[in-house]
Amino acid sequence: MFRRDYFMRQIEQMTVTLHRILFNKEHIPISDARQMLDEASRHLLGLNVKSLQALSSKDILELLTYQGNTDTAKAMVIGDLFIGQGDMYRQHEQSGPAYHSYLKSLDLLLLLASTPPADDPDVREELQPRINHSLVRLQQWDLPADMKLRLFAYYEHWGDFAKAEDVLFHYMEDHAEYKTEARNKGILFYERLIEKNEDLLVAGNFSKEEAEDGLRFLKEKQQ
Repeated sequence: MFRRDYFMRQIEQMTVTLHRILFNKEHIPISDARQMLDEASRHLLGLNVKSLQALSSKDILELLTYQGNTDTAKAMVIGDLFIGQGDMYRQHEQSGPAYHSYLKSLDLLLLLASTPPADDPDVREELQPRINHSLVRLQQWDLPADMKLRLFAYYEHWGDFAKAEDVLFHYMEDHAEYKTEARNKGILFYERLIEKNEDLLVAGNFSKEEAEDGLRFLKEKQQ
């Protein structure tokens, strides 16, 4: 169960650390910043940042799961830690490591968004802006193909159908080698939307007419 008071304590502790690293008036050497992040990481999961980043997102969530209950608050704070790590690298003009840190945050948060605990309105309220923040920081880079598909699934699952369609078509444009797979996913996507209530589609900035047009367009592409 998501406990907001516990979550806020975790956030407060992480915020203090990130503030010291990123907003201190005196420039903190990157070695010192790494050490501070390691201390925060050990507090969260008993591992330093390098070890934490070496784990898959699935493994991280498994470590945060006890008797079937995932510590979603701590998972989101770990996402914040990866963002903080990325900001630290960007501040020191290390764009490659910054990219991988931001991508790790997005990967973990998207996986968390696909789990049942994320259907809790309180979890969703905290999780959505974090995913958006990760995406904003990744704007200057192209996302890997598999990440685009996960983002497509995330937007559809949470009812943002217009954004899901945008990601789908960007995927089709950028990855011609997967065009058949993408087209088939798109056809199934539009077929699912056609079956949905019109009010639900409107809430997702979409309409049944747009879904029918999209379905017709992709089926014509198959011929």
